[in-house]
Amino acid sequence: MGFSGSGISFTGLGSGIDTETLIQQLIALEKRPILRLQLQQTQLQTKLDSITQYKSLLNVLRKASVELNSKNAFQAMKGTSTNPDVATITAGSNSTEGTYQLKVFSIAQAHKIASAGQSSATNALGFSGAFLVNGKAINVVLSDSLSSIASKINDADAGVVASIINGGAGNVYLTMTAEKTGADNALILSDVGSGNVLESLGVLSGATSIRDPIPNGAKSMGFSDSSTAVGTLLGVSVPSGTIEINGISINIDFTSDSLNTIATKINNAGGNFSATVVTEQIAGETKYFLQITGSPTLTFIDNNHMLENLGILQRNYGNEILAAQDASFELDGISFTNSSNTIYNVIPGATITLLDGDTTNPLETTLTIQRSTTEVVEKLQSLVQAYNAIVEFLKTAASFDKETLESGILFGDSAVLQTQSLLFGSLMDAPDGISGIFKNLLAIGISFDSDGKMTLDSAAFENALSANVENVISLFTEIGTIDDPYIEFISAGPKTKESGATGYEIVITQLATQASFTAGTAFSMPSTEPETITFDGNLFGNQPYYLNVESGSTIDDVILQINSDAKLKNLIVASKTVDNKLVLTSKKYGTPGNFTVVSDKMAAPNNSGIGLMLQSATGLDVAGTMNGEAATGNGQILTGNSGNATTDGLQIMITGGSTGSRGFMVFTKGAASKLEDALNTALDTINGLIPSSENSIQSQIDDISQRIEHLNEIIKLREETLRRRFKAMEEAMARLQSQMVRLSQLFATEI
Repeated sequence: MGFSGSGISFTGLGSGIDTETLIQQLIALEKRPILRLQLQQTQLQTKLDSITQYKSLLNVLRKASVELNSKNAFQAMKGTSTNPDVATITAGSNSTEGTYQLKVFSIAQAHKIASAGQSSATNALGFSGAFLVNGKAINVVLSDSLSSIASKINDADAGVVASIINGGAGNVYLTMTAEKTGADNALILSDVGSGNVLESLGVLSGATSIRDPIPNGAKSMGFSDSSTAVGTLLGVSVPSGTIEINGISINIDFTSDSLNTIATKINNAGGNFSATVVTEQIAGETKYFLQITGSPTLTFIDNNHMLENLGILQRNYGNEILAAQDASFELDGISFTNSSNTIYNVIPGATITLLDGDTTNPLETTLTIQRSTTEVVEKLQSLVQAYNAIVEFLKTAASFDKETLESGILFGDSAVLQTQSLLFGSLMDAPDGISGIFKNLLAIGISFDSDGKMTLDSAAFENALSANVENVISLFTEIGTIDDPYIEFISAGPKTKESGATGYEIVITQLATQASFTAGTAFSMPSTEPETITFDGNLFGNQPYYLNVESGSTIDDVILQINSDAKLKNLIVASKTVDNKLVLTSKKYGTPGNFTVVSDKMAAPNNSGIGLMLQSATGLDVAGTMNGEAATGNGQILTGNSGNATTDGLQIMITGGSTGSRGFMVFTKGAASKLEDALNTALDTINGLIPSSENSIQSQIDDISQRIEHLNEIIKLREETLRRRFKAMEEAMARLQSQMVRLSQLFATEI
């Protein structure tokens, strides 16, 4: 036998002892504690895996409980149509039950036009010039084909889809279709300057007419700005020219004239007509329109397509495939029109989709909205399945056999036992202070079988919903009720206690107010120069927002501009005092609505009157107590302070009324609410029962790994020590054997 390792070598030949086997046996004895630790570690890892699986099942149950801890979960509505080919209806949770008779005369159409037939889609057309599609410039060069023009239109993002229909030579067409339906979304098309690309293509032909008539006048298309040169806004170079209104000539130059300038020129022309620039909010964006009115009628003569470019006039379409059309319908005998076939909130909370109509013989259908129990039952079944999956899992993982004394890996685990107790208690505890005929889940068809699994009698549950849905809601959700129309329950926290039938007294010591600012100087005459007003503060996320007021604006113009601005209209309401001082009021209450405002102009009668000094507008937060315990206000929301014995986390909204005692709020927690609280307690990542158990087991596993590593180091040293000692023994015995040989040889010689 031979061995070589760790720099130590010996054969055992000197002693005749199998030293390697002896060392391995000794080391094996030393490793027995490690084997026991590894077995213990394997068992702990198996337990950790089971705890993790248990946590996963609990998370599924928590999701199901959250779905049921909401009034909306029990107020699902469904809409049906007796003729779904004519119209369909989708009901929201805030819809009310009812039946409606619908007649559809016409459905909304998207405007679609086509060119005259061309010889090819890809050959150069030999046209050059520019044209406008909904105010977007399309520049055409001699080498452009029908296909390349279609691509340019699509790239312009003008709200139009351009396509090619290829029916062979002489039958190749360019089509343009509006992306949106409705009469207001008809295509606005015009050639630019002396160009005639659209006319050459046969897209436009014939005379012009007022595109968007208004009482005694006409209205342009919408522009993004009223003080920038129109040519810049359109992105094209247009020669100046002279238009005529009622026979009076007016010179227009798009390279320098803005909508405001054009309006001024029209008003200075001395005719029996006038022009104004008005604004509208369209899809959250401010658009500016030039309106020209006169009496009794207006006549226009265009030059270089300038009135067409403004959208005042529109040349006839050469080949109109589909006219831009609004939907027209009657609901219970009341007439409506709509630019889209999707109709929102004509029936509150519901959406009607129109699919077909007939002008001569309107198509009819009956629309019905009624409560849907299907969604509620499905949510409840999800809860039942999630709970039973846990019971089934623990049937093995936490089992104990009295005969064999064998147990599951989680048997006796304190975290599991506590969690299961919390879950069962949440489902069985009746809400404290509930009113109604149903006092607990057993009364509405929910019980437990002999294996501890939850069962659901769907028929009994649906009957309970029909009998008293509010009562059923209170069995599942957290609810706060009070006899005060200006106090609304918002939510509660896991530490909020049920009030019982007596309720919690609500005492209000201060009502919330809105931040408001009134300018110190009256805005009594039109402005003579542009002004920039800067808003900032909590209301604006502490990010400045700038409002540019044009020269010539009145206080009414500024009020309209603020109240229609895409951002300001959601945050601020502008108004004025009787003596024409600008008033700015936050739409939010309390400190969330605080704002600052400042102008770049010294306060004067011909501007906003805000002035150069930063002005602060502050509101008051609501203040009061709940059940005699301290609460914190934030705007109109009052929240029970952390650490309160009963109202910790209770949130209510106070929208009006007076100070003093406002009555008693009865707060109850239903099964889904209690279950959600219990699961949050069990699964909380910091102090939760299950994560704490996971961390404890993982800590034990890590500790064992360190002990094994330490023992392996000791055994390695022990093995090296044994090898050195056996090597020394072998060497000593080899020397003795050598001496014996020499002595034997010496004695043999002497004899």
